[in-house]
Amino acid sequence: MKSWVRLPTFASLINQKVIVLSGTSDYIAVDQYFFNECLRPLVERIKLDEQWYLQKYPDVKQAIVKQIVEDAKDHFVRFGYFEHRLPYHIEVQEDWYLEQYPDIKKAIKQREFRSGQEHFERNGFREGRIPYPNFELVTL
Repeated sequence: MKSWVRLPTFASLINQKVIVLSGTSDYIAVDQYFFNECLRPLVERIKLDEQWYLQKYPDVKQAIVKQIVEDAKDHFVRFGYFEHRLPYHIEVQEDWYLEQYPDIKKAIKQREFRSGQEHFERNGFREGRIPYPNFELVTL
């Protein structure tokens, strides 16, 4: 059985200001809610270690208790991905990471971080740094 999706025309998205074209470049501005909903099917496929996620982010437990979200997966899909939260423990290849990011190596020498792993978990993931060659989030 086919499931039909209602998709507005590109022109209607422009008319409704969901998409704003740029007259000077190939870029477009997109309403954040629309963008998030477009990404939802992909974000839902990202592996999530729910127990680890709840331990790492205790505020998510509170959001569940307050019924803001249904569970850890609901939080990650609706908010966590866009807040740059790690979906599961990601192991950093320490030597490679420090070779790729000499600023982190320097920060460790200055005792700002204990390791590349600590940096990645606190800042690196959010900054778009990768923990090892050819890194991609694991999908289901």
